[in-house]
Amino acid sequence: MLSYKGFLAQIEYEPKTDTLIGEVINAEDVLIFEGSSVKQLKQRFAAVIDDYLTMRSEEGLSNPRPLIGRFTVTLALEDQQKVVNAAAREDVGVQIWLNREIQELLSRFPDSRDCA
Repeated sequence: MLSYKGFLAQIEYEPKTDTLIGEVINAEDVLIFEGSSVKQLKQRFAAVIDDYLTMRSEEGLSNPRPLIGRFTVTLALEDQQKVVNAAAREDVGVQIWLNREIQELLSRFPDSRDCA
């Protein structure tokens, strides 16, 4: 995993082309880059992020904040208690229970990027 300006990229190796392929996993848009060495991959990752931020600025869009894996939700007190009780019934923590339930709900959508 690579990190640059708060953005994270997951790396995969493509043996057929002997290429490293990176995908930014916490951006609003799909950002993909590649390189033939780790050094080149890091350079191209930085370039794709810098180009992305420049493009958004030139289009008058605000610079996106990278998604960081945390999401704050406000629930009514009654719903909070239901969540706590459900997690306790299954003998797991609230965070584990919520993550599992959200993953199950999101699995109904083929690709979360298609829901925007």
